Amino acid sequence: MNLKRLIILTAAASLLYSGCGKSGSGKTYPRFGEGDNTILSYSFTAQKNSTLGADAPGTITDDTIEVTVPHGTDVTSLVAVFVTDSTDVTVNDVVQISGETVNDFSSDVLYEVSADDEVRTYTVKVSVAPSSEKTISRFLLNGIEGTVDQSTGIIDVSLAPKTSLTSLIASFDAICKKVLIGDAEQVSGETANNFTGDVIYTVVADDNSSRSYTVRATVQKASWKEISSFTFNTTVNTGINTELDTDIQGIISGTTISVVLPYGSVSSDLVAAFTSNGEKVTVGGVEQVSGETNNDFSSSVDYVVEAEDGSTETYTVNVTIAKNTAKAITSFILDGEAAVIDEDSGTITAVFPQTKNITALIATFSTTGSAVTVNGVEQVSGTTINDFTSGPVYRVSAEDGSQRDYAVSVTRSADVTGLWNFDGTGTGDYTVFEAVTVPGITGSALQFDGYNDYVLVPDSDDLTLAKAGSIEVMIKVIEHTPFAGIVHKGEKPDFSDESFSLQSWDTPGKLRFLVTNKKDRQSWIDSYTGLETDKWYHIVATWDLDTGTICIYINGSLDIDGPIKTGPLRDSDGALVIGAQLPVQYSSSQGNLGFNGLIDRVQLLNRALSADEVAAHYAAYAQEESGLTAFILKVAPQNRQMLLALFVVIAVVTGGLWTKNMLRRKKQA
Repeated sequence: MNLKRLIILTAAASLLYSGCGKSGSGKTYPRFGEGDNTILSYSFTAQKNSTLGADAPGTITDDTIEVTVPHGTDVTSLVAVFVTDSTDVTVNDVVQISGETVNDFSSDVLYEVSADDEVRTYTVKVSVAPSSEKTISRFLLNGIEGTVDQSTGIIDVSLAPKTSLTSLIASFDAICKKVLIGDAEQVSGETANNFTGDVIYTVVADDNSSRSYTVRATVQKASWKEISSFTFNTTVNTGINTELDTDIQGIISGTTISVVLPYGSVSSDLVAAFTSNGEKVTVGGVEQVSGETNNDFSSSVDYVVEAEDGSTETYTVNVTIAKNTAKAITSFILDGEAAVIDEDSGTITAVFPQTKNITALIATFSTTGSAVTVNGVEQVSGTTINDFTSGPVYRVSAEDGSQRDYAVSVTRSADVTGLWNFDGTGTGDYTVFEAVTVPGITGSALQFDGYNDYVLVPDSDDLTLAKAGSIEVMIKVIEHTPFAGIVHKGEKPDFSDESFSLQSWDTPGKLRFLVTNKKDRQSWIDSYTGLETDKWYHIVATWDLDTGTICIYINGSLDIDGPIKTGPLRDSDGALVIGAQLPVQYSSSQGNLGFNGLIDRVQLLNRALSADEVAAHYAAYAQEESGLTAFILKVAPQNRQMLLALFVVIAVVTGGLWTKNMLRRKKQA
């Protein structure tokens, strides 16, 4: 190329960059000689392309032009600046103006450079430089976001207290090709690592440059210092009074723990089971072990909970003993007579003879309550007198203020003709001679010395039991005394006023029961069972002319029965004697044929009790006295029948004529 042409090219290039030399056709390239079709230079300048931070020059190799633009450049809208010696340059038949025409370089662009005699095609290849970006912009560990310091490459993550650092999964946002720890590629939200020490993350850019981030995970010291549960286990704390296998839970309100123990509990030595999220719990400087350490809770106890960070919280435990809710009447003895308590209905029932005066009776009772009143008047057991005609209501108040009522019903039974329990006022018409009051089964009993002690009940129409009756008595033999009277109707030494008699017989421990008519004809039976000394026995003797039978029951079971051949019993004017046969001396050696032992509760009825009734009566008293001896009758039924047959034979042979003198001699023998 000659010097002149070089000058022309230089001038043309200068005009092209300055925007001068436009012709009316819109073409701005210079006019060269015919036959030139070369692109001399090609670039994307920052001046013409605002998305470029710097010029991107092209490299022309034969018919190929290669341009590398910075990473992130939008290649779909670039303006090329080029120098050519051609008179015509087009892309897809569009005339190209250097520094003005916009093209999409996302794929190869073909520039056709024309001369008069030929067209030369240049292929422009634009590539985007790989990114050098290698940044972790966000980092989360165990869901906690860390602080990323881009200047130092240090990532600090402060984790929740008690977090284990040995296997945690990180989630991160990174601009790069890949993230490594050592040679292991990391997947956000999946890869687990041990963060007990510093962990180096290597971030590799698309251009394979890299930088390091150091992750430092720390675990916060806990400030937790709460007590979330507080319990006294009944299996551990024997001082808690409860029949239920139920633990006593404390109520936590703020820093106050309130525990109410059942009535009767002891709070001076208790072991608490508690749950706390603190590092340790102390009472008075002594570290507490849940379920093991005991304390005195008779006054407030402060539990100090220390957190991991050293802070503390004090919980005050207040233990109180519940007031007693019990308000039951557990026993009720009215004028010495045990009443029946029905807890379900709240009723108390007692039965007395028809002639009993119930307007002024004294009740002896036991209660679990704190006070008992009748019509607002406080009752003193064994002291306060009440009128039981209209059935007073006994109101029992518990310690906690709750109340329960018991309605007392007193029945005067026409069946009961006499009742002497030697406790309270009795019927008010008997006299005790010499006998001593001692403890009995349901209260008091009388002790008789076997020589001259007795109780005398004056005769009355109620004591005349001609056709049927029952004698019920509780006795304890101290020493066997032949022919000793227990309950005897009649008081003359020659027995001419005798009506019925329950007495000891000549065989030690055996009983005889006899009934006598007005002609001194008698029917009697002797017990099979021999009574032992120093044991309580429940004895019932019955007679019934309708069935023609007399019976002896011992401790609820039939011991012996036999026929009555006498007809109606004598209507005796004699008194009823208890504890002896007579109120006077029978002989100097035998005194008044007295009983040596204890007698408690004598009841006389105008009908014969059934076997079931006798068993029920015995069961009631057996509960009162465990010493009552229970007997199983071992006499075969056929033997009893033989004995009854023998009675019949004797009655037929003798005509039932056992004279009074013969009987009296037997008694004196």
